Amino acid sequence: MLFNSFTYLVFLPFVVALHWALPPLGRRILLLIASYVFYMHWMPTYGLLILALTLVNFFFGIALDKWADHKKRILVASLIFNLGSLCFFKYADFLLKSVWNSLHIAGDFIGWNSGLAASSPTLNILLPLGISFFTFEFIHYLVDVYRGSKPMTNFFWFALFAAFFPSQIAGPIKRFQDFDDQLKSDHKFDPAAFREGIGLILIGLFKKMVLGDNLGHVVAVGFNNPAQMGTVDAWLAAVGFTIQIYVDFSGYTDIGRGSALLLGYRLPENFNWPFLAASLTEFWRRWHISLSTWLRDYLFIPMGGSRVSNFKLKRNLFITMALGGLWHGADWHYVIWGMFHGAGLVVTKDWSDFVNRTPALSRLRPHFLWHWTGVALTFTFLIFACILFRASDVPQALHVASRMFTVAPSASVINAFLTSTLPFSLGLYAAFLATEQLAKAIEKKGLPVLSPAMSYWNNSWPTRAAAYVSIGLLIMGFAPGDVAPFIYFQF
Repeated sequence: MLFNSFTYLVFLPFVVALHWALPPLGRRILLLIASYVFYMHWMPTYGLLILALTLVNFFFGIALDKWADHKKRILVASLIFNLGSLCFFKYADFLLKSVWNSLHIAGDFIGWNSGLAASSPTLNILLPLGISFFTFEFIHYLVDVYRGSKPMTNFFWFALFAAFFPSQIAGPIKRFQDFDDQLKSDHKFDPAAFREGIGLILIGLFKKMVLGDNLGHVVAVGFNNPAQMGTVDAWLAAVGFTIQIYVDFSGYTDIGRGSALLLGYRLPENFNWPFLAASLTEFWRRWHISLSTWLRDYLFIPMGGSRVSNFKLKRNLFITMALGGLWHGADWHYVIWGMFHGAGLVVTKDWSDFVNRTPALSRLRPHFLWHWTGVALTFTFLIFACILFRASDVPQALHVASRMFTVAPSASVINAFLTSTLPFSLGLYAAFLATEQLAKAIEKKGLPVLSPAMSYWNNSWPTRAAAYVSIGLLIMGFAPGDVAPFIYFQF
């Protein structure tokens, strides 16, 4: 079930209304049932798969707590089980294809006809939606229980932690301790949280459907025909996708967090103005925060983190990001994307160390030109990284990148952009963000708030209704006719 579908528009209000009409125990049972209905709406069979994974991991958690003398073996077995399941569904065909290509290249190199088929065999395994996020949450749970956290002893509440539909498919990756505390609390209807939730859902839908989906059509014009792109076309397509993936994924997170708030739950924030980061290190503290912290806590730090030699620190950064790239997709261009980010983080650290050792450069750091130059360079790096992310393979990524530095007339992508609703809708969203930040700055200084955008969610019902209707009309008027899935659903 897609957040941006008519089905969800009916499903969510029904679940929210019934949720608040039931007593506390009934609410939790309802949420568990609703979460499985949400997931099985896509393919009922995989509901059984997630149930089986949940059941096995529940008993792994109990075993880690009960048999402390053997907990290291139990943890290893649980990691093999979870990573093995993920590898089977997500990476089996990728590994098979990689091995076949290696054998084919070796056969050609030594002049030996290997007898391999012209194309790689495939298992045609259908990737269950959200299995990467399920796996990461299970691993977090088991590792934290191994480290001393108390396991969840109620299977139904553990199943709800795993399947909670607002974060089910693409995160944010929850920490079970926080979710368990929320499950145990006596939820009472909070009008302020409810208003915040509605606002997040509407803004999320606007970002996804009005901005992201329209940008997707423009970007596709370029990436589907890279040979026909001129210089400006190539830059516009690359920048367009960089913005598209942000509004698409942050829009999903907004809708998920908003849906959770309507039910009395809070999910962690996943984005914090990532394109204003002045370095790549800062960017990864602002982008997909739940994944960044997961990679830090369960991969980077166990490898030694920063408490090692300078060489090993760089190695740990590079390996963490390369594996993060592989997690995003079963293809080599995702691995190279991760390695590209890993190399960027290594260079960022070297540059930071050099500046720290150079007094003249250190004195320039507080200057605003230093900061905004860092922002511009970081965003430029992200543009080229996003080409790898969007391309179907490495050759296409290189082709698109080469067009950015080939002097050629532009028309296709520019025309698609100018004839779309994007010039107006992007300007409208930029004005909204500017007004929102101005309102927060005024409130922070204790001055009267003059027409801040977000205060519409907290004013009188007529004001809120006008805001809701206005955004709803903008979504209906500017969204494309087709319902596009979220980009991160493929991971």
